[in-house]
Amino acid sequence: MPGLRRFQREDVDRIKEAGLRALVASSPGTGKTIVSIASIIETARSLPALVVCPASVTLNWARELQKWAPNLQPIVIDDGSSEIQALRGAVYIISWALLDTRWTDLLQLQLQTIVADEAHFAKSEEALRSQALYRLTRKIQHILLLSGTPIINHEGELRALKALLGDKPLMIRRLLEDVEPDIPPKTRNHVPIKLRPEHEVIYDKASADFESWLLDRQKDLKEAGLSRVSIERTLAAESLTKIGYLRRLVGEFKVPAAVEWIAKAVRVGEPVVVFCEHQNVVRKLSRGLKRQRIRHGILDGNTPVQERQGLIDDFQDHKLPVFIGTRAAKEGITLTAARHLLFVERFYTSAEEEQAEDRIRRIGQKYPTTIWYLHAYGTTDDRVDVIVRTKRQVIRTAIGSKTTAESPLGNVAALLSSWSNHVGKQDHGKASNLGFGGPLPPLPPAARTHGVVFYGERWTAKAATWWCKMNGYEPRMKIEMQGRFKLVVQPTQLFRSRSFSSFKVCKDVMIIVGRRLGAQNRRIVQRSR
Repeated sequence: MPGLRRFQREDVDRIKEAGLRALVASSPGTGKTIVSIASIIETARSLPALVVCPASVTLNWARELQKWAPNLQPIVIDDGSSEIQALRGAVYIISWALLDTRWTDLLQLQLQTIVADEAHFAKSEEALRSQALYRLTRKIQHILLLSGTPIINHEGELRALKALLGDKPLMIRRLLEDVEPDIPPKTRNHVPIKLRPEHEVIYDKASADFESWLLDRQKDLKEAGLSRVSIERTLAAESLTKIGYLRRLVGEFKVPAAVEWIAKAVRVGEPVVVFCEHQNVVRKLSRGLKRQRIRHGILDGNTPVQERQGLIDDFQDHKLPVFIGTRAAKEGITLTAARHLLFVERFYTSAEEEQAEDRIRRIGQKYPTTIWYLHAYGTTDDRVDVIVRTKRQVIRTAIGSKTTAESPLGNVAALLSSWSNHVGKQDHGKASNLGFGGPLPPLPPAARTHGVVFYGERWTAKAATWWCKMNGYEPRMKIEMQGRFKLVVQPTQLFRSRSFSSFKVCKDVMIIVGRRLGAQNRRIVQRSR
C-alpha cells in the first residue's frame, strides 16, 4: 500500500507471513491502525472484517479506512438494536462497550478477520466483552491484537491473550523513538501549588479520618487472623474508593489554579490538552473556563459517539483552544495541535498516564511536547507521584520481556504500605501562587471587538488567525502596521467615534474594543458599504 513508512512495510510483511495473526504492541503514535488496514488489504480472504475499538475512535477508524482503503466499505455499529447488513467487502466497526450486546448478530456475518484495538480491554477473562470476543474468534483464523501498553498484571491476563492467539504468537513491539528518531522530545514538569487555606482544612480533616479508619481496619483484620497478604489485598480493595475521595477533593481544590494556568497558556497562543479523572473536577473546570470565556470541548464517557470525532477535529483545526479529556480520551486519538498537556489529576498507573501523554506526541508532531502535572503539596499528590514515577522506571525496562505488576489496585496497595511513613515533599521547586489571586478578566466579546493587534516576530498571519479563531474571533482582514499588524474583526464604522480602548492580553497581543453604534445606525453603515 503506498504511503507506508519502511518500518510499517516491514511490519505488514511479518503479519502476512504469520497468517494475519499477531499482537502489535508498538507504542502509541506509531501507526498501528495503518499497519492493520494494509495487512487486511494485502491478505486473501480477509473480508468481511471486524474492528473492535474504544468508542472514542470508531469514527476515526472509518475515516482511516476511507483514506487508505477506499474500495472497502466501513460500517460503524453504534447502537444495540439496528439491523446489520451482511456485505462481503465490509469492515464493521464496533465499540468495546457494545460488543457484548451485539456479538450474536456479528456471528451471522461470516467474519474472516477481527482486529481488537486496545486489546488490553479484553485481558480479564471474566469480563463480558472478553467472553464475547472469545466466542467471535473461535473459528476465525485472522486475528490482530493492537495495544500500545501490553502490560500483564497477572497470569490470568496472559492466559487471556494466549486464548486468542496461541502460546507463541508473533509480537511486534516498536517504540516511537525507534521508528521516528527525529521526533521532538517530551519533557515532564511539575507545577507545584498550595491549596487555599479553607481547602487545606477540609482536606486535612478528610485525610485524618482516613488514617483513623485505616488503623482501626488493620487492627480488626489482624485480630481476625488474616495473613499479611490477605490483609494487604483487603485493605487495597476497601481503600480504593476512600483514597479516590481524597484524590477527588484535591482535584476540585486545584481547579482555580488549573483555570488560571490554562487561561495564561491560551492567551499566549498555546492550545492545551487537559486530563482529569473525576466528573466533579471536569464540571468545575468547565464552569471556570466558561467564566473566562475560554472555548473548550469535553470528551468523557458520557460524550455521544457521534460528537467525539467532531470535538477532536475542532481541536485539531484550531477552532477550540482547550480539549478536556478523562480516561475515555486516553487511547486511540490524535491531538497534535497541542504541544502542552496538563494533568489536573494524576492517574493511578504510569501506563495510563503515558497513554494520555502520547495523544500529543505522535508521528506528525513537529514541536517538542511538555507534560505538566499540577501538584498540590501535602496531599495524596505526593504519594501518588512517588508510586507512579517508581513504576514508570520499572516498566520501561521490563515491558515486553517479562510479566510486570501495575494496576490501580496494585498501586493502591503499594501506596498503603507506606502510608504510615512520612512522605516528604518532592523536589519540584517552589510552590506557585496559582489559584490564590482573583481570576483573570475574561477576553472581550467578539461583538465589542474591533481588532486584535499582534506585536513582534513571533506571530505569523496564520498563527494569529488561529489565535483569533480559538478565542471566538473571526478576522476579516489584515492591516500592516509599524512593527506589528492588526486583524480586523469588526470594521471601524460600526463603532462610535472616539470610543475605542485597548485590552492587553499578554506582552505581544492586544485587543481593540469600542462601543457599538445602535442597530439602526449599524444597518445604515452596512448598506452604504
